Amino acid sequence: MGEVKISSISMPEKHVTLTTSRWARLMSIRHQINIELEEIELYVRSIAYRAHIGDNYYVSVTYGFDCVDIRHFYVPYGLPCDQVRPSRNGLALRLDEWKHLLKLVPTIHK
Repeated sequence: MGEVKISSISMPEKHVTLTTSRWARLMSIRHQINIELEEIELYVRSIAYRAHIGDNYYVSVTYGFDCVDIRHFYVPYGLPCDQVRPSRNGLALRLDEWKHLLKLVPTIHK
C-alpha cells in the first residue's frame, strides 16, 4: 500500500518500487519524457534528459539506449554531493514497455 512496483516485461525479476510521491512526480513529467523519446525516434538531436523524482531517484532518457531508466543514485564515500553515481537499484524500460506502462496508468490510479 502506498507504493507502485514497476517490473520489466522481458525480465520480470527486474523492478523498481516507487513511493506514491515518486510515482506522482514521474507521472507529472511523463509528457516531457515522451517528447524526449519522440526526438530520439526522429533523430532530431542527441538526448541526455534526467529528472529528479525524489530521494535520489532519477528518470533518464539517453540517446543510444532507447529506454526510460528509473534508478536510485548515490554519492560514493569521500566524494562531494554533486558527484552522484547510478546504483544497480533501478529499471530500464524499453520503449514498448514504457508505452505499455502509460496505458496502465488509469488502472494503477484506481
